[in-house]
Amino acid sequence: MKDTRSSLQTVAGLSGLILAWETDDSVIQARYDYGVFISQAPLRDGRAHLRATITTDADTDALLELSAFRGIAATLNGESVASAEPRLRPCGNSWPITLRCGENRLELTMDPEFVNPRVSARLCAPDRSALTSVTAISPAWEAVPEGLRADLPEGRNVSLWHEFNDMMTVQPRLRLAGETEQAWREWRDAFDTRLRELMGPTEPVVDGDSALISSEDLGSYRRDRIILRTAENMHTPAWLLVPHKPNGAGIVSIHGHGYRFGETVGLDGGDEGARDSIGRLSYAYGARYAELGYVVINPDMRNFGARHDDESFNRDSCDAAALRLQQFGVNLIAEQIRDLRACIDHLERHKVVDPARIGATGLSYGGRLTMYLAALDERVRCAVASGSLNVFRERLTIDSSCAAQFVPGLFTWGDTPEVFGLTAPRPMLLELGTCDGTSPELFANEAYHQIQRIYQAAGVPDRLDLDIFETGHRYSGVKAFGWFQRWLLDS
Repeated sequence: MKDTRSSLQTVAGLSGLILAWETDDSVIQARYDYGVFISQAPLRDGRAHLRATITTDADTDALLELSAFRGIAATLNGESVASAEPRLRPCGNSWPITLRCGENRLELTMDPEFVNPRVSARLCAPDRSALTSVTAISPAWEAVPEGLRADLPEGRNVSLWHEFNDMMTVQPRLRLAGETEQAWREWRDAFDTRLRELMGPTEPVVDGDSALISSEDLGSYRRDRIILRTAENMHTPAWLLVPHKPNGAGIVSIHGHGYRFGETVGLDGGDEGARDSIGRLSYAYGARYAELGYVVINPDMRNFGARHDDESFNRDSCDAAALRLQQFGVNLIAEQIRDLRACIDHLERHKVVDPARIGATGLSYGGRLTMYLAALDERVRCAVASGSLNVFRERLTIDSSCAAQFVPGLFTWGDTPEVFGLTAPRPMLLELGTCDGTSPELFANEAYHQIQRIYQAAGVPDRLDLDIFETGHRYSGVKAFGWFQRWLLDS
């Protein structure tokens, strides 16, 4: 049973991918994936070289998109079409090209220091639709051979991975169709309704009474440990940072995976790994906002910090928790959002916070929860989501996510761009680090392009921005602090 495909491929809903390449030694192939690993290619002069031949039936204007904002140079038919120099801006890894009728020779030259380990290239039309003029790709891509399938008839699909991938090639039903304000309003109402139906209830079901556990003066602000009642049988511990010179605004600070001691407010619990993550990830952003005068509430999300049950799994405990709750028709994301909405309630009641000046921010899982919170609660007047500009379809294509981030049934109607887009017309800044394996550049571009369409249709393109920085998965803050200043304090 052989599955060979000699045309551009669609993986994780992204059309136009090249999945097989010649190297100096051999041919390398993507395996149940959307890219090849640079470690598979031999180095020459410290660089890896990939080559492919693209055949078209007509001269064709196209877009070449590469999986890095720097470190990949490309030549087409011997002429340079893409520089390896940094282009740290939206779609800075996209290059207009012209494919000539007949064979075209594409070569990528990559510096391993500046690219993600998983290397991808995409050929698409200038509007990022599928490129139909390509008739053949060499080398051809071959699906992973499975020994137990060798005696099965040709052309019979038995692979669940291919079934899933075929489903993902279908456009979501509620992708924004038009560019007008009316089209945006109709889309927003329809998708907002559908997301809330899929999510389930997120409103706090109790009054959210709080109790003070401890308090410590840190010079420019006071750090309180409080606990909020967010459901009949559930309480949420949180850090509340109250500046001695408050600026009138409040921020919900949301941590990511790996949080244990309060790293986002600068606490490491005497643990070397936690201390390292605070420095490497610029993780103490909650404390930095408090130093600037914001009242900050930083909850321990379910399965993290004081709420982590010390179960032993070979996967994230929040993944197991999400699976357990699903059996009762409960979505873990909805429970997390309920706790975060209770935190907004607490900020609204605080005597030095203007309820009209509340923002939300987070890194990684915190960025994901910022996405959902800003989409579902309009009291979030401004948001900064870091390390989460990706698409769920890509995350589920590789072994790199957990059920704690997903809303069952979402793919029929949309993906992360649609959820992010529900924040419009309120301001939103997205942070994207180069070489961030959680947000591959090709899919970050795809997501940002769709989010831009939503903000443009809403008539507020200036309320969306992207901070691309070098390198990796961390909280930048280069634009973020000014973003909150602009939209929470100056406006």
